[in-house]
Amino acid sequence: MAVNASPFFRRMMIWCVLTTIICFFFTTMDTTKWFDNSQLRGQIIYEFASWRTIPMNALEKMNEYLKLTDFKDFISLANITTSVINTRKDISYVRVGDEIRVDIVLYNGRGERFTVGGDMLRVWLREHSLRASVSGHVIDHDNGSYTGIVKVLWVGNPELMISIANTKEHIGIYLNNVHTYGLITFLKAGFERNKLTESTLCSVVPNIPDVKEYCNFTAQNFNMSFFCGKPINLSCSDWSVYERTDIHSCYKKHQSLFLQHKNFKKRVSTLNVYSGFNFIKGSHVSCHDLNSTVTWQTNNPTGYFYKGQWRSLVCRPSLRWRYESYLKCLKNRPVLMTGDSTTRNWFSPLAKLLNLHILVGNREIKDKAWQKFSEAVDNDTAISMYWTPHEIPFYSHEQNKNNFRSVASRIDELPGNKSAIVVLHWYGHLTRTTPEQYREHVQSAKKAVVRLLRRSPHSSIFIKGPHSYTYGIFLEPFDYLSRIFEQILYEEFKDLQHKVYYIDQWDATVGNENVHIHPTFPSFYQIMINFVFSFICKI
Repeated sequence: MAVNASPFFRRMMIWCVLTTIICFFFTTMDTTKWFDNSQLRGQIIYEFASWRTIPMNALEKMNEYLKLTDFKDFISLANITTSVINTRKDISYVRVGDEIRVDIVLYNGRGERFTVGGDMLRVWLREHSLRASVSGHVIDHDNGSYTGIVKVLWVGNPELMISIANTKEHIGIYLNNVHTYGLITFLKAGFERNKLTESTLCSVVPNIPDVKEYCNFTAQNFNMSFFCGKPINLSCSDWSVYERTDIHSCYKKHQSLFLQHKNFKKRVSTLNVYSGFNFIKGSHVSCHDLNSTVTWQTNNPTGYFYKGQWRSLVCRPSLRWRYESYLKCLKNRPVLMTGDSTTRNWFSPLAKLLNLHILVGNREIKDKAWQKFSEAVDNDTAISMYWTPHEIPFYSHEQNKNNFRSVASRIDELPGNKSAIVVLHWYGHLTRTTPEQYREHVQSAKKAVVRLLRRSPHSSIFIKGPHSYTYGIFLEPFDYLSRIFEQILYEEFKDLQHKVYYIDQWDATVGNENVHIHPTFPSFYQIMINFVFSFICKI
């Protein structure tokens, strides 16, 4: 027995020693870097994962797109009818929680297979009878083939949908235009002195066809570049008004591409979904208890619609849409919303809920649309709300040039030692210019956010992300531009993500097939406002 036992005990001793060494190694080393969300998830997993809400490879693809300066004809472009689409599994019996994978191989109108990637595709599920929808994500394999992935989240018979949102030619030609001329659609400056008036075209770079001399209005645009043609009989100092135009910087052929060849969708099939429960419930984590860093590192989908209600998979809204709740939440907390008409459409219903009158100067606003700095204040309840448009380029009807102020200057006017609430947004107007211009706007406001947090450290900052709209009059390749903008926001606010919330709007508006620049889904604005303020209010 002793002879046989000796090797056994030797092996046991060796195992114990090795185990002790390994345990000692793991207990003494700094393992916090392994489990720190901001380091591991944010830098390693998030930045390279295709399923993340905010992509991190859009900018690196820009040089490839810029090589595309023209296209042969419309038949040479990706065609959803001739392309091959197959699901990987039997969809006649699907369970709630399953993941549907769709293989897509793109062909052009001549039936020729593509061997390179770059086209922007969408995948989603919809079921109109249940007012239900969810968006998925698409992986580009860079060889003309793609994989669409979408999660099944409710029992029923949802339709599986695919679309070619933007062709690579649309993206490339568009980017070349804005990099050359600064804007896809020019703006206009009006000059006036002693009843003499003139107008000239404007852009963010001094390169406008048939314009030889320029007024440099960069300083007046808060150090964000802006140039207008120099008037013939007046001087640059006579600049008085500013407005949009319908004059585009692209050729007619390219304009036809931008307007006509996009957002081609196709119903792949109808699923039969079974399960022991009707739908995936939303997150059990209260938004109020969620760290803002998590909002920058979400997966697709961030939520879905079911029976007309948005069910967030990020967190559970804890705020009720009622006067008493918001009165308690916003008392003595100045609210500043910046951006465009989509944040104005958050501002208006919230002001209405709180029985506030919206004023521009001394005039009460009762219109549905306005594009000037406005305020809604009630000193008796200590509620103060403000809305402001972002800087030029901003496409509006004729306005006095002084109506536009920098977002940074508005933030700087917020008082110190107050728990201010700031909602930032840049998207629709800025899709008509270059990514470099977009970054300038973000960087300017970010510096003001840092200053605000120094004097009012308990302030709450939100960034409203891009949303989807497919209305046919727009020239911009939104699916690609939205990814660029999201990446820029992530990069610029990387060191403030523990202080700033990112509010994804893309998943909700792709799933419900939003068409208009102002989402028309019932109660959409109320749903999203409530979601946002649930992060800071718990009533």
